[in-house]
Amino acid sequence: MKKTSLFLFTLLLFSFQLTVATAQDSAEAHDKAYLLNFYQENINNLRAKTANLSTEQLQYKPSPESWSVAQCLEHIALTETMLSGMVQAVVDQPANPEDRELLVASDEDVVNGVVDRSTKFKAPEVLQPEGKYTSAEAGLVAIINNRNKILEMIENNSLEDMRNRVADAPAGKIDGYQYLLFIAGHAERHSKQIDEIIASEGFPK
Repeated sequence: MKKTSLFLFTLLLFSFQLTVATAQDSAEAHDKAYLLNFYQENINNLRAKTANLSTEQLQYKPSPESWSVAQCLEHIALTETMLSGMVQAVVDQPANPEDRELLVASDEDVVNGVVDRSTKFKAPEVLQPEGKYTSAEAGLVAIINNRNKILEMIENNSLEDMRNRVADAPAGKIDGYQYLLFIAGHAERHSKQIDEIIASEGFPK
């Protein structure tokens, strides 16, 4: 399971551009409150956007190749379920603060790289949604159930614990906190995709 999660995380990280950080201090700009708030704001936004949508609206796809709102929720749930175990492994590894000087990205680089939808990418096959949710609530419950594990992980580890677990990513090394930022940023990316679907010309009224 851990090997599968690492492989998937690698595929996802390869898909997004991380700008190399020039100042190491910028990697420590955010704290636990920021991270927890990022997750909470994301789920609040997802609920606000989807809770009152009809079945027709949830299932609408702007084009045959596009995802529906329901599929976006399913993809978020699938991805976070697969990646939470991998991030737990990063946080559980022995501290290696000496590697912080090797960090290649700031927090802002990580978030901006994944949230930016100017370039589109195809998700790995195993994370492709199959249309299993017929209601927004079912998708949101799946996301929240796994989020509880992620939030518990954040609560149970100090900021120093997360910052001092530095691990490899395709572009170089990032820390445990930034891996957690990546997961929240990924959900925000697809929250923006939901905005695009709802704003599309053919979206049911």
